[in-house]
Amino acid sequence: MISKIIKLKNKLLQGKTKTYLLKTFFVYGFIALSMALIKVLIARFYGQVELGIFTFFMSLASFVYLFTSFGFSESLTQTIVKDKSKLKDSLKFSIKLTIPFTILFIFLTWTIIKLLNFNLGIENFFSALIIYIITYTIYYYTYSIYRGNKDFVLGSIFSLVNRILLILSIIIAFILKIQFKYILYALSATLIITTIISLPKLKKIIKESNLKPTKTNQKLFFKIAFSLFLTQVGFYSLRYIDAIAIQYLVDFASLGLYSAYGSIINIIRLIAYVFPVVVLPMAAVSNYKIKKSLFSILAIIIPFAIFVLAASYIIVPLLYGANYKDLYLPIALVISSTLLVIYSYFNSIFVGENEPNKKYIKIISIDFFLSLILNTILNIYFIKTYGIIGAPIATSIVIVLKILLNMYAIKKMRRE
Repeated sequence: MISKIIKLKNKLLQGKTKTYLLKTFFVYGFIALSMALIKVLIARFYGQVELGIFTFFMSLASFVYLFTSFGFSESLTQTIVKDKSKLKDSLKFSIKLTIPFTILFIFLTWTIIKLLNFNLGIENFFSALIIYIITYTIYYYTYSIYRGNKDFVLGSIFSLVNRILLILSIIIAFILKIQFKYILYALSATLIITTIISLPKLKKIIKESNLKPTKTNQKLFFKIAFSLFLTQVGFYSLRYIDAIAIQYLVDFASLGLYSAYGSIINIIRLIAYVFPVVVLPMAAVSNYKIKKSLFSILAIIIPFAIFVLAASYIIVPLLYGANYKDLYLPIALVISSTLLVIYSYFNSIFVGENEPNKKYIKIISIDFFLSLILNTILNIYFIKTYGIIGAPIATSIVIVLKILLNMYAIKKMRRE
């Protein structure tokens, strides 16, 4: 029996990338469970509307962050994973670029929020939003350095620590009868604490990189950042636009129901989020045998998706309450989540394998357009027509188009 377990372990851990993926996925599993617990606590302690407010806040803040960061922290990861001696110089240059972009897009966000009345009377909404974006920017730089140093698991563990601190904050707030609006500020407080905890290890990494420091090609750094910005918006728009559109077109209560099922079914998406963390930087230094690895992924994800679908009908009402029930929404969410895993795999390989040139920028610009423009248009149309189930339907259509685009791009770029 023991020998069989050892053989299975060795088989699973063949190759560095597979090892990184499995270990990171394991930690991300706990991160997903912690986020589900956070949503359950908010729903039970405060209510369905508050769960909708929390989901809307996180979606909007995360979406805005894509623009304030503009891919600079991701470019830092890509730069130091190839040459750690460039860490200090790249970090300084990246921070210099991030500051004006953060100020610019926070101002634009404030203007748009006022014009569209996105805060909807939520007290201190915008101030909490600004503080969160700033603290998340600082935290994410530490995460980017860990990834660039190939400390994928350690970086993910700090993400888990942040979620655990938030869980404790919600429990304490409920016990002390603190209003829900202060939970939005707790999001920033836990990020600050997590960043402080991670500093000793971070200082060691930076110190080691200073043994033979080298200069960064700033023009190339910016090009990589821009391409990764387009890629990130292309990927994460699929996650955030639906929640923002549901709140704007329907209400917070409906978004709360949508979020409840998403908290369970998004366990499938967990695999999709692990690919950019591990595959993208690893693909920068090696090529993948796509057909073989894709079949391996499908052999795992399809039965796993079916299991999650069946479990969601039982777990969601049990955890959140008897009023959290829907027959068709889980099916649509499972389909869109499974498709997202497939897209994430192809996109991570494409981005990791290629340097930013005209053809590369053209492909990711089309991908960007599909996610940001077409996805927004389809979400508005399908949500207006079919309600909240329209969101995953719209997302699935866009993802299929993006998968086809990335398959074509990988094949074409490898031939050249």
